Amino acid sequence: MKIELKNIHHSEQLSQETNAFSATLYINDIKVGTATNQGHGGPTDYYGFNERDRQLIKEAEEYCKNLPPEKFTSAGKEYTLDNNLTMYIDNLLYKHLSQKELQKFRRKVDKAMEQSIVVGVPDHSFRTLAFKMPIGMLLVHPNGPNILKDVIATKIIPNLKEREQVLNTNIPEKVLQDAGLKPERYVKPAETLPLKKNIQRKKGRGI
Repeated sequence: MKIELKNIHHSEQLSQETNAFSATLYINDIKVGTATNQGHGGPTDYYGFNERDRQLIKEAEEYCKNLPPEKFTSAGKEYTLDNNLTMYIDNLLYKHLSQKELQKFRRKVDKAMEQSIVVGVPDHSFRTLAFKMPIGMLLVHPNGPNILKDVIATKIIPNLKEREQVLNTNIPEKVLQDAGLKPERYVKPAETLPLKKNIQRKKGRGI
């Protein structure tokens, strides 16, 4: 059975003990009702628009009851909860919010790498070492790739922590490898970035 939430509206301001949200509930691609939570700690509510919709919701309730129980750990002890439609809806909301946070994190990384070497655990955390000019401008400078290589070799590699990688996808793989980074220590660029040579240096620009 296919159960979905669409048109999700989440409010951080109203979310206290639970996530405050409203959404349209779909079952097997049919719009059947709404799902809401006021954010005050109570369970998520859902209801159908008409008798047909309510029948589909009942079928979804039976479907969810037969799903494997949810397992979680608290204070070192493992617990299990029987599944139901409310829990299923809450999990759909959690996945939606997690995906939004992930996209937000990735946008921050993309922005940071424009002018910094970005180091961190992919999709989890990052830190930066910034330059005075964008990485793209540095790469077209005659000595720019060598500067990047030396900085990575002397300032980045010695301080890499467990699970950390260089997250820049805007630095050519050759520069990363020449600096001494092993493949598992950097995110592979989406495509090979050419190193431009013999680019005339503009007046007033320096490294």
